Amino acid sequence: MRVNQLIDSFEEKGDIRMKCMMLLTVAVLLLAGCEYESPLTKEHNIAVDSAVLGMWELIPDEREEPKQAERMMILKYSDTEYLLHYPIGKNGLYYRCYSIKVGGVSCVQLIFIGTDDGPPEKDEKDLFHVISYQLANDELKIKLLNTDLVDDDLKTTEALKQSFLKHKGNKELFTNPGKFRRIKKYN
Repeated sequence: MRVNQLIDSFEEKGDIRMKCMMLLTVAVLLLAGCEYESPLTKEHNIAVDSAVLGMWELIPDEREEPKQAERMMILKYSDTEYLLHYPIGKNGLYYRCYSIKVGGVSCVQLIFIGTDDGPPEKDEKDLFHVISYQLANDELKIKLLNTDLVDDDLKTTEALKQSFLKHKGNKELFTNPGKFRRIKKYN
């Protein structure tokens, strides 16, 4: 089940609150139209950054309290890969992620691996996402690869990489920051 199918299923069930939460999830974290059919690179030999492992919660607007549904768990999957679960709880999405470096630019490539209902259907294409992150003072800022610069209609790794390299010096290469804070102790 892909993200848009997950959102549609909430709409069919009339669960507007859950649909809004999922739309926030999609927009803030990863998937605001930045799905690619090919990976930016197939190499992933950079070691896991242990500083990002753990439980994180979305930093809400000043007027809002954090909600448990807006939590994200990042676990070590292998020496070079992470398992990301967001949002925590029912209807969460799971990704296998790995750090990459392309043209001297560090970022993270993600691949959707499933939901609470299981893995994607066998006939579904793998879809890749690319993000950047900055970690400072127990705050994790995640930005999305800008599809205005690196078009999500590009079909091959080579075309994607060429476009990425063409814009690697652009300060808008990654946009739409979402901020998370580390949860020291959670229920």
